[in-house]
Amino acid sequence: MAELQPFQERFLRNALKPRVDTAVLSLPRGNGKSWLAGYLLTRILDPDDDLFRPGTESALCAASIEQARIVYRFARAELEPTGEYRFLDSLNRIGITHKPTNTKLRVLGSNGRTAMGLVNCPWVIADEPGAWEVNGGTLLHDAIETAKGKPGSPLCSVYIGTLAPSTGGWWHALVESGSSPSTYVQMLQGDRDKWADLKEIMRVNPLARIDRGFRAKLREERQKALADSRLKARFLSYRLNLPTADESKVLLTTDDWKLCTARPVPARQGRPIVGIDLGEGRAWCAAVALWRNGRTEALALAPGTPSLEDQEKRDRAHAGAYQRLFQAGLLRVDGERRVPRVSALVDAIRPWNPEVIFADRNRFGELLDAVNGRVPVVQRVTRWFDAAEDIRALRAGAKDGPLSVAADSRPLLAASLAVSMVKNDDQGNYRFVKRDPANNTARDDVSAAWTLAAGALSRAPKSSGRGYVVCG
Repeated sequence: MAELQPFQERFLRNALKPRVDTAVLSLPRGNGKSWLAGYLLTRILDPDDDLFRPGTESALCAASIEQARIVYRFARAELEPTGEYRFLDSLNRIGITHKPTNTKLRVLGSNGRTAMGLVNCPWVIADEPGAWEVNGGTLLHDAIETAKGKPGSPLCSVYIGTLAPSTGGWWHALVESGSSPSTYVQMLQGDRDKWADLKEIMRVNPLARIDRGFRAKLREERQKALADSRLKARFLSYRLNLPTADESKVLLTTDDWKLCTARPVPARQGRPIVGIDLGEGRAWCAAVALWRNGRTEALALAPGTPSLEDQEKRDRAHAGAYQRLFQAGLLRVDGERRVPRVSALVDAIRPWNPEVIFADRNRFGELLDAVNGRVPVVQRVTRWFDAAEDIRALRAGAKDGPLSVAADSRPLLAASLAVSMVKNDDQGNYRFVKRDPANNTARDDVSAAWTLAAGALSRAPKSSGRGYVVCG
């Protein structure tokens, strides 16, 4: 096999310490992650190596059998010439057995049900977790980690991969949680503000220092990314380990959000326009207040059943993300209800003293009943053209002002923007689109409310409180 590079040596030196049972390496594509996983498999199956455990069965986990085959081939190329191994490589199964000791390697796809029997398993090598099937991958990770709690379990897990294409969930939480006495995390990730700087690109792609062809490829992809937002998103995601959506499909770009948070936030002046997005079932209810001077505040209301922890798992959010919003007072919980009450949201926004409320059709009758005539309520029918008008207003206000976001509301809006996607039609209009429409796991409710408020502000009469068309 090729020689280890310094960053790989540093990872193995720390990952293989006796107290460490979880090791994580995350870095951009093209930096030898699959080769390193194959190197570890070779050592695990080598009877002369101190990682070898005779008579045991270790596991290689990947998104699919085909993905696992990339790592498998690195190991097979080293082990096969010895004549001591039996190899299984069929359409649906891959495995290696050390014949003299019956020490085995089996391969698991990203399906948690296949990993529930991890008994007498000393090593799990997890390849590219960011590409694992979402629900099955979560189950697989849970199965691996909970197997460590079994009495006498020798299990150590090694996760190697780029953060993308996943945008959150357990894999991101594991990487971002950092090292602890039993966990070692090593990550190479670019600085988003320096993404086009060649020095920064080379810093996070260490193999480019020794591979002229790789250096040339990175330079070529950088030039294309400078001219094409879709290619920029791909470049950031896979060459700088910064998961990024195509700028043509996101509600606000990262740069637009930075403009909103960099502006001085004025004090409340007058009464705000409030946008409300009302959900039911899995969805939250959200409200965003937008004052005429651009000040933005936000809050959300979640059902109490299931628990916030269970909602995080369901939505593949970072562990503790919803709890932190709850503790900050940005996310309220409506008792143990499965569908949050509109009246509870209306009660929560009373301190804002709204001038007018804008909402879409969903649960509009309930909203009218909850407001009970105290505030004008306007129904916004979000057809393609109307939705595009509101989105343009939000984007314009973010880019050129006056939109600014109160500091205590930023975590909630940032979390919602991260999952807020738009879709274009053939006429240049766009509207919100769910990332996961079947399960409604994207928490874009707050962004939708902000968009309604921004559109209303752009159409608002100069004289406060006059000129609105009131429904109901």
